[in-house]
Amino acid sequence: MNLKKEIRVSTLFISLIVSIMTILLLPIFLDFNLASNSLGDSLLNINEIETNSANGVTSVVTYFRGFDTLGEVTILFLSIFGIGLGLDGYRDKLNIFAYENRLLKSSVDILFPLIILFGFYIIIHGHLSPGGGFQGGVIIASAFLLMFLAKGDEFSLNHKIISITEALSGAGFILIGILGVLLVDRFLGNFLPLGTIKELFSGGVIPLIYIFVGIKVSAEITALVEYFIRIKDVR
Repeated sequence: MNLKKEIRVSTLFISLIVSIMTILLLPIFLDFNLASNSLGDSLLNINEIETNSANGVTSVVTYFRGFDTLGEVTILFLSIFGIGLGLDGYRDKLNIFAYENRLLKSSVDILFPLIILFGFYIIIHGHLSPGGGFQGGVIIASAFLLMFLAKGDEFSLNHKIISITEALSGAGFILIGILGVLLVDRFLGNFLPLGTIKELFSGGVIPLIYIFVGIKVSAEITALVEYFIRIKDVR
């Protein structure tokens, strides 16, 4: 009974503090006006002129702050590389997370290509709708996760193909950046026709950037999934 009383008293005290803070901050929230000439408005205006991308967020991520995106991809690679080094001591590994489920095994062969296709759709249409390379890459990796869960040790990755895919996609990203420097004097600068906004072939180099980012992210996250799903030493 004492414990219940303490919990009730603490809950009431926290609720009282939150209520007081809400009442004090409410006038500030009600008087808050969004400036018409904000940074977001400026970026959207520039986006219409320079990229013809229907998704303004995509333009910011891949075009206006491309160096940040390059850093994020590099951090992801280094993180997974470090995890791989840490788990490399487990020479004989067993997939201990597989499920003996007949429905899962029979449906995974149908779902796997559909999830891959959907992931590439998200990547390719990133400049038109919410999505892009990071989101689509994770969706593709989830297809491989499903295969690991359904097939168990019957399914394994070809790490040579994974490494080559990851390396080529990263090199493609850098190559687009260098071509931007050579052709328009800016890293990741646009050197392709912008096309018509809201059409698939629009946005200049943005779709190409996201394709390389998506392939790279999918390869790295897939490798990460396998690292963590095979963690039991069976010697």
